[in-house]
Amino acid sequence: MSSSTLLLCLLAGSSWAFVPDDPALSGTDSFGGYPNDIFYFTRNAFSASSSDTAQQVVEKFLVRMTRSFESKDVAVVSGLFQPGFVFKGCKGTYDKSQIIGLLSQIPSGTKFTLSLKSVLDTGSSIKYTVVASGFGPASIEANFVLNKIDQQLECGEIPACTQISAGEMAKNFLNHAIISIESQDVAKITDLFDVRFLFKGCLGAYNYGHAVRKLTSLPSGTRFSFTLQAVSEYVHSVEFTVVVAGINASPFEAQLVLNKYDKRLEYGHMLACPLIGRSQPEDSNAVVQRFLSSMKETIGSHEAALIGKLFDEAFIFKGCHGTYTKAQAIAKLTSLPSGASFNFSLIDSKWNNQGQIEYTVSVSVPRMDSFKAQFVYCPHRNVLKSGSIENCAARRYSVFY
Repeated sequence: MSSSTLLLCLLAGSSWAFVPDDPALSGTDSFGGYPNDIFYFTRNAFSASSSDTAQQVVEKFLVRMTRSFESKDVAVVSGLFQPGFVFKGCKGTYDKSQIIGLLSQIPSGTKFTLSLKSVLDTGSSIKYTVVASGFGPASIEANFVLNKIDQQLECGEIPACTQISAGEMAKNFLNHAIISIESQDVAKITDLFDVRFLFKGCLGAYNYGHAVRKLTSLPSGTRFSFTLQAVSEYVHSVEFTVVVAGINASPFEAQLVLNKYDKRLEYGHMLACPLIGRSQPEDSNAVVQRFLSSMKETIGSHEAALIGKLFDEAFIFKGCHGTYTKAQAIAKLTSLPSGASFNFSLIDSKWNNQGQIEYTVSVSVPRMDSFKAQFVYCPHRNVLKSGSIENCAARRYSVFY
């Protein structure tokens, strides 16, 4: 099954997952009048009784909330929020679908803690404050409003946004990297990199294992320095440019991407490479085909954290029924049913003047006409930058388009 095709179909407007927020759309009664479906039992396993205090109601909801996050089940997590849920964070305001997309990117196995700080009963709802950990590099304090009747969150906010700046985060990592490299401790150097780390150098690409072997084989006493030049901050990562001295024979300029959650490098590439032995880059079709093959395997894993690494933080797809962000793309891809059948063919591709590849694919999907879509791929960081469908004429079975 082609991962590129799955992405195209989803972002073009396909609908694969149905999450019943409306109780009227639940399953049929089968146990003494109670709905026989997973959404009912998930929601009511930790429901409050009429005699519970406001604090007891919230405590039971937090138990359900923690288990829902740890399950990584999109449908179960969706049941925690009302359809009109809005969260005001430090970087912007997010609706229900965006929050679910962001939560789905947290790595599997992450342990969450939600410590209740205060509770206020307002009648039909309860306002409460929690200190949460497991959602980022540091604990955060947040306020929420819980509806008593449907046991779903109405809204939320972070009242105080005193977070470390992107520049400080980059500087702290570089200082830590110098100490780790100079120690020549394999475990410390290994911990600097994400397991999917890829660095595009002037003579080739180097993965996680290559980077660790390179740094652990440097002569003892080698002195290093990193001169930070520019920093850009995204939702889940920090991208920065540095001049590196001490690793190669001469200093070089590189761009690196640091994950905010685990403080590990995800990608990197040289910014200036003299032409050595050849004047043309690798064939763009071959590069794109390799990416599509790895993308297929990643999407097939249904791991939101891994799927998220396929997209640039600012990824945007312009489909026929709207514009989709990275978070929305991840939410759709993780909701895919297994065994769906798609076909696609690479029509053309070319390098642009920014070192990226623009390519076009033709997609054939059961029960609908084929269509063409364009993507921009960054081989240095191994991510999709953007995508679009230019021709949005009326088609058969447009609900899937």
